[in-house]
Amino acid sequence: MIVGLGIDLVEVARIERAMRNPRFVYRILTHNERQVCKTPAAVAGRWAAKEALFKAIGLSFKWTDLEILPGPFGAPQVIIHSNQFDGKRLRVNVSITHERTHAAAVAILERIVIQIPA
Repeated sequence: MIVGLGIDLVEVARIERAMRNPRFVYRILTHNERQVCKTPAAVAGRWAAKEALFKAIGLSFKWTDLEILPGPFGAPQVIIHSNQFDGKRLRVNVSITHERTHAAAVAILERIVIQIPA
């Protein structure tokens, strides 16, 4: 059952300007994310995805509490490093897209419904 939805759009040029400050990337990306996000477009995609997740989940997280890494087939997978989030009852999905000048993401928060067979 969907219980939260978030979306975000960001200009890649805005993130590129922010990346001129070396602290910016360290503030918003985890160590593992910095290993895979080498371009402004990739960083913009993570920014948009985390903003979408903040909106979908509705809790206050630090940027580095949310980690988005490529899964085995390349789709983004979310890891939440916070005790505030109940990962046993909730699941998040995120999708990231890029266009020449923008990155966008959508996040869905689902409550896991366990159905017991009758």
